[in-house]
Amino acid sequence: MPELTDYSGEYKPDIKYEDFSKDFLIRLMNIWRWAYMRVPGFWFEEVSNRFGAEAAESINDVVWTKIGEKVVPKFARVANIELNTVLDSLKLMDMCPDSKVGSDWFDGTVDIINENHVRATTTYCRLLESYERSAPERIPHVCGEMEQKTMERYFNNPRIKITAVKLPPRKSADEVCCKWEFKIEE
Repeated sequence: MPELTDYSGEYKPDIKYEDFSKDFLIRLMNIWRWAYMRVPGFWFEEVSNRFGAEAAESINDVVWTKIGEKVVPKFARVANIELNTVLDSLKLMDMCPDSKVGSDWFDGTVDIINENHVRATTTYCRLLESYERSAPERIPHVCGEMEQKTMERYFNNPRIKITAVKLPPRKSADEVCCKWEFKIEE
């Protein structure tokens, strides 16, 4: 059977992902990524409306920490990434649905000093722009406290020291969004 470029034909009760073309699977993965990024926003809004923003923020922190602890290690196993260096952990981050890879959510640069010392600059962050428009009060917590805790779990290497070099809020949209340093000191 030729690879399917969509699923517009008849229903196939024994369909498998292997039946679809790479191009279709990438398009599908991008929709999954969009859903993965949107669900927490919908969830936060609903919990906040029912129980207050403080409760929603607190629960949100726990949820993202658990994702880093329970879900992210599975990406390392599937991609066969050994988590020995900072660069290994950055490869792991690239496997996550909320990564920069092929994303229109984030953009930036990575300055590799060596395999255990990296500086990263985010020049575009769709989430920050959204918070700047509709929820600026969330920026210090989400971009500072929560992002730090989440990265610590996502990196899955307790030897990596993660340091915020520059965090929002920004004075203007021309400024970089944030800068981080990741380092294992020998």
